[in-house]
Amino acid sequence: MGEEPARRSARLRRAACWLLGVAVLVGAHVAADGTAFAQVLYVLVVAGAAALAWAGIRTGPARPARLLIAVGLTASAVGDVVWEVLVRSGADVDVSVADVAYLGAYVALAAALTRMAGSRGQTARGRFDGWIDAVIVFVAVLAVMWDITVAETLADTSQPLGVRLVWALYPALDAALIALVFRVMSGSRRRDPAALVVAAGAACWLASDLAYMFAPDPEVVPSLLSTGWMLGAGLLAVAARPWAHRDAAATGVREQAGRARLAVCLGALLVPGALDLVHDLTGREQTPLSLFGATSVLVLLVFLRTARLLRAEAEARELVRAQARRNAALAAHSSDAVLVIDRSGRLLGDPTPLATLLGVELSADPAEGELVRGAGLDPQAARAVFAEAVAAGGAVVSAELPRRWRGQELWVGVRLVDLSADPDVGGVVIHATDITERKRAEQSLAHQAFHDGLTGLANRALFAERVEQALRHNARHGDTAAVVYIDLDGFKAVNDSLGHQAGDLLLQQVARRLATTVRAGDTLARLGGDEFAVLLEQVDDVAEVTAAGDRMLAELRRPVRIGRQSVTVSGSVGIAVSDADATGDSLVRDADIAMYAAKTSGRGRVAVFDPAMRAAVVERRALEAELQGALAGDELRLVYHPVVDLADGRVVGFEALLRWHSPVLGPIPPDRFIPVAEDLDLIGEIGAWVLREACSAAAGWRSRYPGAGLTMAVNVSAVQLASPDLVRQIAGALASSGLPAGALVLEVTETALVRDPEGAAEQLAALRALGVRLALDDFGTGYSSLSYLRQFTVDVLKIDRSFIATIDGAELPPIVRGLVELGRTLDLEIVAEGVEDERQRDLLRDARCEFAQGYLFAAPLSATDAELLLLGRTVPAPSGEGTPA
Repeated sequence: MGEEPARRSARLRRAACWLLGVAVLVGAHVAADGTAFAQVLYVLVVAGAAALAWAGIRTGPARPARLLIAVGLTASAVGDVVWEVLVRSGADVDVSVADVAYLGAYVALAAALTRMAGSRGQTARGRFDGWIDAVIVFVAVLAVMWDITVAETLADTSQPLGVRLVWALYPALDAALIALVFRVMSGSRRRDPAALVVAAGAACWLASDLAYMFAPDPEVVPSLLSTGWMLGAGLLAVAARPWAHRDAAATGVREQAGRARLAVCLGALLVPGALDLVHDLTGREQTPLSLFGATSVLVLLVFLRTARLLRAEAEARELVRAQARRNAALAAHSSDAVLVIDRSGRLLGDPTPLATLLGVELSADPAEGELVRGAGLDPQAARAVFAEAVAAGGAVVSAELPRRWRGQELWVGVRLVDLSADPDVGGVVIHATDITERKRAEQSLAHQAFHDGLTGLANRALFAERVEQALRHNARHGDTAAVVYIDLDGFKAVNDSLGHQAGDLLLQQVARRLATTVRAGDTLARLGGDEFAVLLEQVDDVAEVTAAGDRMLAELRRPVRIGRQSVTVSGSVGIAVSDADATGDSLVRDADIAMYAAKTSGRGRVAVFDPAMRAAVVERRALEAELQGALAGDELRLVYHPVVDLADGRVVGFEALLRWHSPVLGPIPPDRFIPVAEDLDLIGEIGAWVLREACSAAAGWRSRYPGAGLTMAVNVSAVQLASPDLVRQIAGALASSGLPAGALVLEVTETALVRDPEGAAEQLAALRALGVRLALDDFGTGYSSLSYLRQFTVDVLKIDRSFIATIDGAELPPIVRGLVELGRTLDLEIVAEGVEDERQRDLLRDARCEFAQGYLFAAPLSATDAELLLLGRTVPAPSGEGTPA
């Protein structure tokens, strides 16, 4: 690509050198006028032009046209040579073989011009109209030639007919060349050098021909005539070179006639009249027949041309109307409305598309401001966007405008561009689109990004942002904010027993209840799982926040109805109040720490953050980390607390108690790590292990001491009782150990039953179907013991050690005696926990309490020590591990 401009420049230089050489030879020819040297120069130039035309004819574009030009130049050169030979020989040269060559040169040049006029880039209509214009020019010029010379030449009977015909052909061919030059120039490709050069060369030939025809004595000015023919030959030789031609597809074609072509066509009608006027002024004899014929032909051609122009105009108008109808149809079914408003705010055009788009009614010619008000737009916002578009100077301005219509919030998107300077528009073009659905989708996505999908409350991201905003506001105004952090207790048990759908319903009801306890300006959020938080933006003191936390707990304690189930959950609430150094993260973190403190201190409580709580949280995190690997690390073990028959002191069974000795944290009591195991979802795995170990130990003792009839009691937490895997785990432990189902006693607390009474009843029924026995542990410390004794079928009633500790006199306290009598009335086995001295034992035995546990008989024992006890041997004294749990 880089070589093409250089090659073209070199070719241009060669062409310029050739034309310059021709000009020099022409000057020499004029200087040597009348000499043999002048004739030789003439022949050399014409022959050289023909040779140059033939050079490179095989390559390049427009080869047929260039070939015809080369043929024409060759024929002209041959005619000159023949003519010179005939002149030098003294022969008659009026009409000779040279004329055949000359006429052939004209015909070849005419054919070349015809070939160049038929450009491939033109349409059929354009080519046909171009030829009509050329014929009009030909007829007009031929009429002039006829009047001046052809008619007289043909009428001269002194010359033979053949001579007269040959002489008449020259002006006729000149008229044809003039018409063809006009055709080439009027329909040539833009910046096509070939058309210009051919036209210039033909014009030089025509000028010399016309001068030869009209000169009084051509022999007087032969050098001037030869000059035109020589220059024409040189130019035509250049036009025959490949560089002068270009591809039509690359340059484009002029299709329309233009004013100049139209003026030439209409001006041709003046030629007959002009000739008639000349005849009148000069007194020459008129030739009315020829003038009438020329006039008739020209009128017919101009009429044809005009008819085609009118037809083309009609087709163009119909095309415009069809395009308008198409645009109207597209606009009628388009989701956009296009309107034009002048700078004063007046609508230019039909407001129907906008009214249809927006679903409103607008008058046919809305006044200034009516369009905005009728569309439900905010006038101030609309004026601001319009002013911005006017000031933008033709740049596109986009905006999204809200509008109110019949109580709904809708949106319209607009794109404005000021085309006031465009005479076809004359105003500001507005493209309007209803974007309500998109805006609603965006709002929905934004809501989803900052709100919990299940409860509709604010999520963690939005809550954190609101906390930061509150702290910034408080820093400016000196107010105090607080965060209340709520974590549900027992939520996992609901998920495990009733399924996740029930859990979702519970969370939704909890969200609604918490919403009733907060103020209008406060933010309630679900942070994830069963964790909620409340931002109280302006509080007076801690007591106000604590009261809010108590209200939340009171709402949580009320039973929740989920389908046919009644579920009760509690919560642990942590409170953090902002200070001057508080940040959003620190305030939420401190409330979370306070919530953990509330949970570890017994759940269902409210705790206010204290810096000392951070140590407890660090300890809790360490406990969680160590507990994760306790079972796999063989750090857990079971101890066995014997159950004694008060009548004879015989050991009738054991209660399996779980112990953990962490290699990092040391011994951890069950009341500390069991709740953590429940929170970490480890209690199911640990509970299954306890069942397997306890059943295996009991089965071994029963096989070695068959007469003892030993039982094994295992504690079941509330989380385990709610688990659907509990029955399967117990059945598996019994099957693998071989322990009879009646020898296994499952101990449940009233707290475990109160969380989901109906679910607990179904679970206990399934356990009884296995044949295991059930014990109600810590009896008397729950919510409504008598109602649960009626609702649930149990086999054993265990009196809590807190009641046994009240026995310090000679008689049983009424509460203890009442509990014993109640158990006997219900035909239940009664086990007293925490018997520490003989007086307690004797009073219980006298009251007909059958069984007891306590340090009076033995502390919780390892498996080895428990077997020593069964053998009647002495066992180690209590190890100080604490109260059995």
